Amino acid sequence: MASAHTILIKFGGNSLSGPGDLDRFAAELAGLIERGYRPILVHGGGPEISREMERRGMAVRKAAGLRITDEAALAVAAEVLSGINAATVDMLRGRGIDAVGVSAAEAGVVCTRKPPVTIVENGVEAVVDLDRVGDVIDVAGNWLQEAVASGTVPVIYPIGADDAGLLYNVNADTMAAFVAQASGAEAMVLLTDVPGILRGGETSSEVVHDITFKGIDELIAQGVITGGMLPKVEACRDAIRHSVPVVHMLNGREPNSMARKLIGHERIGTTVTQG
Repeated sequence: MASAHTILIKFGGNSLSGPGDLDRFAAELAGLIERGYRPILVHGGGPEISREMERRGMAVRKAAGLRITDEAALAVAAEVLSGINAATVDMLRGRGIDAVGVSAAEAGVVCTRKPPVTIVENGVEAVVDLDRVGDVIDVAGNWLQEAVASGTVPVIYPIGADDAGLLYNVNADTMAAFVAQASGAEAMVLLTDVPGILRGGETSSEVVHDITFKGIDELIAQGVITGGMLPKVEACRDAIRHSVPVVHMLNGREPNSMARKLIGHERIGTTVTQG
């Protein structure tokens, strides 16, 4: 192995929401850094945003599962995400990690406004404007590479900007793929709240440890990959399409899952390659 390995780690609130999960994650990350890994962290916070909006009496508007983000919702999203980011950075620094928290815009992620999307809900087709939701098109500048080269751990939350500086809520999984490519990451780790792709669907306990794009298509056609697993596998494929050689889907609640996979090469989780 080379002396330094850049890896992109994407996690959501559900994967590190249990008591002590974030502290355990920070300790594991510190161990990886000692072994020559240079991590970049990307996180979302969809459930937390929805809960905060409901707490404030704001309607959470979605169309076929896609969040509609107006100015008020964007302000809440930015506030909640920056709060998650600050808490994560504090936990990492407490473990001696030189972490720096930034928005996607500050990390150089460039967006455009997402065009209206065609959805089908309850058998009815409609065109929906998602408002302040952005499509990632680029990662500009050298900040990311310089931060990683200096030993800093970037912790990025998904509020991006267009060329004019207008802010957008962006999909964290899509953003992770672009960031992984821009940083030259040799692998992406997708931390979830499940053990990986399950052979018999969500009620199964048999994990598919290795899979290619063709295998994913077959399991989707068979109705094995459904619901919340669909965006997870598409995030894996998106990263690989963006020149990341391999993606490991791991259970973030399983102790030392990253070290066991990356260093110990244990057969845990699901490893996705193009095939």
